[in-house]
Amino acid sequence: MTRPPRGAPGGRPPKQAPGELKGRVSLARALSKFGVCSRAEASRWIEAGRVALNGHVVRFPERRLDPRADRVTVDGRLVSDTSERLVLALHKPAGYITSRTDPGGRATVYELLGDVARWVFPVGRLDRDSAGLLVMTNDHRLGERLTSPECHVPKTYHARVAGVPDAASLRALRDGLPLDDGILTRPARVRPLGTSKDGSTWLEIVLTEGKNRQVRRMCAAIGHDVIDLVRVRIGALGLGELAPGRWRALDAGEIALLTRRPR
Repeated sequence: MTRPPRGAPGGRPPKQAPGELKGRVSLARALSKFGVCSRAEASRWIEAGRVALNGHVVRFPERRLDPRADRVTVDGRLVSDTSERLVLALHKPAGYITSRTDPGGRATVYELLGDVARWVFPVGRLDRDSAGLLVMTNDHRLGERLTSPECHVPKTYHARVAGVPDAASLRALRDGLPLDDGILTRPARVRPLGTSKDGSTWLEIVLTEGKNRQVRRMCAAIGHDVIDLVRVRIGALGLGELAPGRWRALDAGEIALLTRRPR
């Protein structure tokens, strides 16, 4: 007997789009996904009695709810998955980490945001020694689309590596190679940009995945360690003339560029 098509009665459920908030979730997670605050902060707000579910104060962060049907308020203000979204482009300088806080006292990108009135989270990561374009938002759907392996959103990096990689090394980067943990990278677009006076080489590397410290690990695997690393583009959105340490809010057209594949 043939099964009905996906999404039809009797068939498998329709595929869930990346970032779609579906099914019952905890109250703390719902507030985070609504773009109101971080999950940890949501737990504190709930325990302090600031959050109500369907008109009743709830003090248990793990209380389950249906975000599509239940009514959630914070300090009497209605919040939902349709709350106003904010998307920022930040030029992260080297020397900053992307965590909210750091017990060791290291500088974080949140120190650069200054007067941003709403909670935002970084989409993906740039390690402390790397610089370049970092998207920060309270839009969980956009965050999922930009980081989901199924969406293949390209990220473009300029890496200065020690020495001059030969043709075989560049081919290995392009074809995919095993990292130090044995995981094989996806094919990448790689082209040399030029050689510096000190004998190092600038490479442009375009990835459609985001493994931890991937560019550094790929270059180390071919014997050419990264000296400097800058992310210059996410999707079709470029870093442009945004100065290090500065940020700006993106308009609707620029947000669309993030998930559009460059030609």
